[in-house]
Amino acid sequence: MLKLTEERLRCLAESVDTLHLRGVLGTSVRPAGNRARLIDQVVQQAQIHTATAQRLYEVARLSVEQVRAWLAESTPEVDVKARERVLQLLTAALEPGELIPAQQVVSLLTIGLATVVEEIRDIERRRPRPHLDYHDFQGERHRRAALKKLLEGIGTPDPQPFLPDAFQLVAVDIVTEQGLDVMVAAPTGSGKTWIAEQAIRRVLERGGTAWYTSPLKALSNDKFREFSRKFGPDAVGLITGDRRINPDAPLKIATTEIYRNGLYDAMTRTGVMGAPDLVVFDEVHYLGDQNRGVVWEESIIYTPASTRLLMLSATVGNARELAEWVTWTRGVECRLVAHPERPVPLRTGFIHPDGRLQPLFEENHPGRLHPDIEALYHRAKQQEAEARNRRRPPFYRRR
Repeated sequence: MLKLTEERLRCLAESVDTLHLRGVLGTSVRPAGNRARLIDQVVQQAQIHTATAQRLYEVARLSVEQVRAWLAESTPEVDVKARERVLQLLTAALEPGELIPAQQVVSLLTIGLATVVEEIRDIERRRPRPHLDYHDFQGERHRRAALKKLLEGIGTPDPQPFLPDAFQLVAVDIVTEQGLDVMVAAPTGSGKTWIAEQAIRRVLERGGTAWYTSPLKALSNDKFREFSRKFGPDAVGLITGDRRINPDAPLKIATTEIYRNGLYDAMTRTGVMGAPDLVVFDEVHYLGDQNRGVVWEESIIYTPASTRLLMLSATVGNARELAEWVTWTRGVECRLVAHPERPVPLRTGFIHPDGRLQPLFEENHPGRLHPDIEALYHRAKQQEAEARNRRRPPFYRRR
């Protein structure tokens, strides 16, 4: 219940006819001799009973003149043009002469008239709304608040000393010191690339060679730039379908298809003589892809047993089963290092057809779609059904 002063209660009471006032007070109220006395009873009763004040607050209607006077009395620090813009907002969806719900006026005063005017200007600046009314304004405010919460905290964190997690140290030790293959299953942002970087660094320091494979050329190009800064441009090469840079470098960045093709060539020419010491399979869950999964399967099978495999994935659903399959296929133990905790919170958004970004789910109901998204979905299903009904029935030839 909003706090209403006696003056505001009187303003509300004066806008309601006698029958409405008696309905608010209840049948137990004694008939008043005149309207002024009845208004006094309303104010007195409303001050005593919060529920009565709430009922009065809900049924009251104000004329444009009353609202203009109320705004001037409540917010004298706001200029006249701003108050008129708020009055235009309140009357945009009303018929000429129709009274304004007092509840809407009080809600805007609660927000703060200066804040309301600033938000109206911001809304119109982003997307012109010449006939913006009270309900559209409140809906836009709620959307903006939800979007602000969705994007809150996103950005570059403050610099701080790096301390590797235990699972990162364990994975590096398994693949570089214990001489075993390792499957790392950890969420995005948990530091899987750091594991690959440290394993590659140790291999290069010992004079060995390594491959870093990924499913996308764009990702391979990005890793080439990143590792060139960390290991030096002479130590890193790039081999993709359209680029070939320093192919004899001890560390080769490539797409998985290129690495698989290299295994084909090695089997026909040099055998296992050119086998690398380490191969990193980034996004190894592509093994389950219907069209491209055979590339990862053949790459794992054809890689010599003397080469250590470091497999990374954030979305593989059967990591233990995959590690057991690699062990059975290669004859070398493959250990699973799983880290289910997500260090970076996952937030799901939706880009509306009109360009708005908003949360996909309701704030207090994670499994329930946002009302705007649900309305859009139902509208799409309805249009699909209408289009299906407009189709001509199949033609049946007469016998």
